[in-house]
Amino acid sequence: MRVIEAALRRKREWAKMGAARAKTWATDSDKFIRKGRKESAENLGSSVQMFEWQPKGLKQVEKPWAPWELRFSIGSSRRAGENVARLQKAVVDRGLYRFGPVDLEVYWQDRVGIVGANGAGKSTLLGLLLGTIEPDAGQVRPGSGLVVGNVDQFRAIFAGEAPLLEVFRGESGLGIEEARSLLAKFGLGEIHVLRPSGSLSPGERTRAGLALLMAYGVNIVVLDEPTNHLDLDAIEQLERALGQFDGTILLVTHDRALLDHVRFTRLFEVVAEPDATGVMVGQVFERPPGAEAPAGFPQG
Repeated sequence: MRVIEAALRRKREWAKMGAARAKTWATDSDKFIRKGRKESAENLGSSVQMFEWQPKGLKQVEKPWAPWELRFSIGSSRRAGENVARLQKAVVDRGLYRFGPVDLEVYWQDRVGIVGANGAGKSTLLGLLLGTIEPDAGQVRPGSGLVVGNVDQFRAIFAGEAPLLEVFRGESGLGIEEARSLLAKFGLGEIHVLRPSGSLSPGERTRAGLALLMAYGVNIVVLDEPTNHLDLDAIEQLERALGQFDGTILLVTHDRALLDHVRFTRLFEVVAEPDATGVMVGQVFERPPGAEAPAGFPQG
């Protein structure tokens, strides 16, 4: 009831504004424009009168309809070992680009932000830490008991002809009602769940990936430019979920706002510069979290 009454108040205000503006339009040289604007103002006033009687005949409802709002926490698995990954003089050689040698270690419950210019080697560092890239020299020692939730990999699952609900159930192990309920939390309702998963937009696939992240019990969350496919409301909810997560976070981002709003304990900047032979060499520098934006990081 209050929602309708508030809408009526707005309509009355718009009707008054429309009538006032119609007077100022009286000198318009085009009679058709004058006529259309006058009728528009009058119609808005009539619509107010038409709806004013309706609230009296309506029953009070317990809770008005509200649009979907993403509310989720990241399911946490049992803790991993003390070390998540250790790089010891690790090198990745790609001919005209060489990453390293790099020595660093990531620990349990580290919240790591990874930044740097495009092509500097952020994805290479992430791949080494996760064990998806083998070093050409040096060593990578992964920790024990790691359960990784990589949103990008989850997004890639939803790329075929099978319906979203079928794919999601197969990956999550949930029943039909549980799966529908969880997907609905991410704005994926009836019109989405029976569509081929590959027909979803990039943002919808990201939401489905986040839903899987919630369904899984993970102790490491990996996000590579997560804000590229999310709207502002979803980004805010993601920030809150990351704030509550008690495991390890590896987050690659160019989004300065996300970097400011997510609590990090460590910040790695990846920088690539040419050596004397013209080969681009990527190195990793640890910066204090919350420090001024590193070189090559977008401002504003």
